Amino acid sequence: EFLPSVVGGALVDDVLKKGRRFYKPRMREGFIPVEFQAAAYRFGHSMVRPSYRANLKGDEGNPFFAMVFDPAGEGQADPVDLRGGARAPRRFIGWQTFFDFKDGEVKRNKRMDTKISTPLFTLPLAAIASHKAPIALMQRNLLRHVTWSMPSGQSIARAMGVDRLSAEDLKELKTYDLGLEENTPLFYYMLKEAELVPDTDIGKNTGGFHLGPVGGRIVGEVVIGLLQSDPASWLGQQPDWTPSLQRPGPDFRMTDFLTFAGVDPATRRAQKPSFA
Repeated sequence: EFLPSVVGGALVDDVLKKGRRFYKPRMREGFIPVEFQAAAYRFGHSMVRPSYRANLKGDEGNPFFAMVFDPAGEGQADPVDLRGGARAPRRFIGWQTFFDFKDGEVKRNKRMDTKISTPLFTLPLAAIASHKAPIALMQRNLLRHVTWSMPSGQSIARAMGVDRLSAEDLKELKTYDLGLEENTPLFYYMLKEAELVPDTDIGKNTGGFHLGPVGGRIVGEVVIGLLQSDPASWLGQQPDWTPSLQRPGPDFRMTDFLTFAGVDPATRRAQKPSFA
């Protein structure tokens, strides 16, 4: 369910049926390439909204709606924002906000694009692995491109044999007078690509619903390759296996998993919450 939604069903089918073209570990065990780790799989950073409704009634009977990060939450036992590391009744997740249970409550994520929500420019130090500046998430991502000597998006597109974004597609980068519109950091390139490249599943522009040919190929091949390389994975051992519980078969979805786990909206309404 997850991979087709972020790279497109056509690409997933291509990798599964025709094999991986670029991600080919020399040994049986898989590895995570820097292009995946430091750029392509960070596409989710562009999908984060400034704020979320965590649940419908957790805040003394009212919805708990908060910013992702808020400086006012620093040092609070039950922060006013959605940072982790705290446990309180209002912080329990109402999953119907994030997954579609057909109850009309789901809130869609922001699309993949080059626009980043404001709270991600001021990260709490506790949310950063090194606990050191810089505190702007996008600055940290772009610095990795430099310090890890990663190839540009155009270079990878050329190596893959797919159409490259033109300088006109990236004209907003001309302002910096550094040639970035022709030699673009992969992180920015694959986000811009997601905005512009048509969806091969439906034959028209998705407007950022999933990654384009460069970002999608990197994410798709690595995720599938890691599963195929894992001798204990279902894809490696029994590739035709499908779930047998809740709703058996290939149509099993995350909502079915949450229902089986007893944390779906219907089950939660029938139970008295316990915060012990």
